[in-house]
Order: sequence, then C-alpha cells, then structure tokens
Amino acid sequence: MAKIDAIAELKADHVQVRDILLDIIEAANRRNATKALELLLRLDKLGGPHFQWEEESFYPALERFFGPEYKEYLFSVHDRIIRAAKQLAEILGKGEITEEESRKIPAVIRSEVLPHPIECEGLTLFSGKLTKEELEAMAEHFEATRKEGLALLEWADKVRTRKVA
Repeated sequence: MAKIDAIAELKADHVQVRDILLDIIEAANRRNATKALELLLRLDKLGGPHFQWEEESFYPALERFFGPEYKEYLFSVHDRIIRAAKQLAEILGKGEITEEESRKIPAVIRSEVLPHPIECEGLTLFSGKLTKEELEAMAEHFEATRKEGLALLEWADKVRTRKVA
C-alpha cells in the first residue's frame, strides 16, 4: 500500500513548480545566472518523476474522460516544456545573462512552461471519478518514480519513448 496521496502530491508539486518558475523569472530579471541555474536544476530534479508519473499513470487513467486526442495534446505540452527547459539550460549554462536574455527567459517561462501546471491542476477535477484501486496504483507508481529520481532532461533523453524534436 502506498504511503502517499498521489493527487495531493501532484498539487504540492505544482505549488513548488509555480514558486520555482517565479523565482527563476526574478533571478533572470536581476541577471543572476547562478541563482537561475540553481533553480532550474531544482526544477529539473522535481520535474522528472512528476512528468514520468503523469505520462505513465495520470494521463492514461484519465484518458477515458477526455479521449486520446487530449492525451496526445498533453504529451505535446510536455514536449514543449522539455524543449523550453533545454533552451533555458543552454542560456543559463553560460554563467551570465545578457540584457536580451533577461527578457527572453521570463517570456519562455510564461508562454512555454507556466501554463502547464495551471492546466494540469484542472485535470485533478477528474481524479474524483477514479476508483480507490486506480488511485492506489497511481500512488505506488508516483512513489516508484520519485525513488528512481530521474531528472526531467535525463528521463526525456534516456527513458521516455516519445522523443522531442
């Protein structure tokens, strides 16, 4: 039996994601590449198990409510976020943020990343339609992905069968 409530954990992750993203924007505005990269690495570590669980448990369990087309859309959103994370890592990995990049980083976060936790929170409305057994299996899988602890970009490059162009 799982020791966590997967939906509560999902929501708690979204709060952390929101806060980290807003902190990255603030660090970019101050052109503090070191702080922004540190935050991006925290987000990468949090995002791997989170995305893996969403794609392997959460979205498949909810597909019967919203259909395969919407599930495909959700996967494409993950593709977009993975591309954005790679772009941000490339910028921040240089160790400095130019004036232009200090505007670009917040724009990328606001348009490519931040909408997802907002939208994903809405998906939790459907969790009330899942059985106890489904929720328990999802919780066990969430624990397993966290224990494995693959960072987002590592998971996307090495484990995820869907590749991002």
